[in-house]
Amino acid sequence: MIDLYDIVILMALAGIGAFFWQLRRISELAQFHAQRACQQRRLQLLNVARSKAKLGRIPGGGIGWVCEYQCEFSTDGMNQLTARIEMLGQRLKGIHMPLYPEPEWQQAPTARGRIGMGGCGGGASSCGPKSNCSSGSCR
Repeated sequence: MIDLYDIVILMALAGIGAFFWQLRRISELAQFHAQRACQQRRLQLLNVARSKAKLGRIPGGGIGWVCEYQCEFSTDGMNQLTARIEMLGQRLKGIHMPLYPEPEWQQAPTARGRIGMGGCGGGASSCGPKSNCSSGSCR
């Protein structure tokens, strides 16, 4: 037979489960915000991990989770920088990124040659993978 003690235990377990379900949802939102911020800045997202989580006051919403996440990103695939994401409940409070150099792939040179316009000294042939150009004038 179910008594009051069993009901209290079940409600406590359901409440704990609901808190962790909310925490998981907030983590997914932080991941989304990190991906969007990296896409807008043309950065490579490496990792997102929760560093702090506590119950606190949420503006206009009572009590909820106040979370902080560490986000690692790269500008060129070689370096690794850390940003901080702050969440108030399911709302983004802010993303704090360090100063970083512009991604190197944005600094790639642009092509200046013309295709099929006669390379290799102005002849009728074009410079390509099948041409035998030893004059050094292919650009």
